[in-house]
Formats: sequence, C-alpha cells, structure tokens
Amino acid sequence: MRVLIASLTLLLAACGFQPMYAPAGGGPAIGPVSIEEIEGKAGHVLRTELSRILSVENGDAPPSQLEITLLEQVTPLGIRRDESATRAELRLIANYVLTPPQPGAQVMRGSVVTVVNYDIPTAAFGEIAAQDDARERAAETMAQRFRAELALRMAQAREAGAAR
Repeated sequence: MRVLIASLTLLLAACGFQPMYAPAGGGPAIGPVSIEEIEGKAGHVLRTELSRILSVENGDAPPSQLEITLLEQVTPLGIRRDESATRAELRLIANYVLTPPQPGAQVMRGSVVTVVNYDIPTAAFGEIAAQDDARERAAETMAQRFRAELALRMAQAREAGAAR
C-alpha cells in the first residue's frame, strides 16, 4: 500500500501538479487582505464572512485592499393566476478590485455571481423574511466563491511572475 501511495505521489510531481491554495514553497495562498465596507445587508454579511474565511491568511505582510460593490437583482418566477409570484430568484453580482500593497503591482479586477432561489409564502410579511434569508445565503455562498476566485487569481499571478 505504501508503495502505491509513493508511486502516485511521484506521478503527481512528475505531471507538474501544484496546489492552488498555497505557493510552491508554502505560505498563504492569498495573503492578508483588508476588506472595505460594503453597502447593504448582503454587503455586511459578505464582509463578515469573507473576514472570517480570509483571517487564516493574515500575517506580518502589509494587506492588499479589497473593494467590492454589490448589485442585487430579484426576478419573480412561478406566476399564479392572480399574477402574484410563488418563487423568486435573487442574483448577487459582486464587482471587485484587489489592490496589492506594493506600488506598481498589478491591480486585479473581476466579478463573482451567486444565484439563490426562494419560495414566496402567502403570509403577510413572509416574502420579506424569505428574501432576507435568501440574501444571507447568497452572501455566505459568495464569500466561499470569493476565496476560490482570489486564490486562483493569485496563483495565476504567481505563475505569470515566475515565467518572466
């Protein structure tokens, strides 16, 4: 069994496999990040969750600045005969700018999109509660996607820097 594991490890090393979430020599994948305030309830949840997720990346280095602007779109789905909606789709679109602390370093720009569906209850204030819950779920999911997006973009930047 040990021989099989050792041979698989050698095969992975030979094919150029590199971990995405850490540089080749070890260390943080993204590095410390300072997240600017984000407007709205979804922005507050996103910033809190991102701060929690990225806190493991903190170190002694100066932090990069992450600025996020959120756009929220709600689309009614499943229309009843009285033309009221029974379901809705909440789409969060986050456009971001990541500015490294080093002067002259390349600024990263991009966007992350998350879509969440929710039922609209017939109760008086049920739609508001359902939409708030969907907004929180979308922001929490978006924070996980941001972590993956930033790790991938940083890995690509490291690879491009190593090729020069």
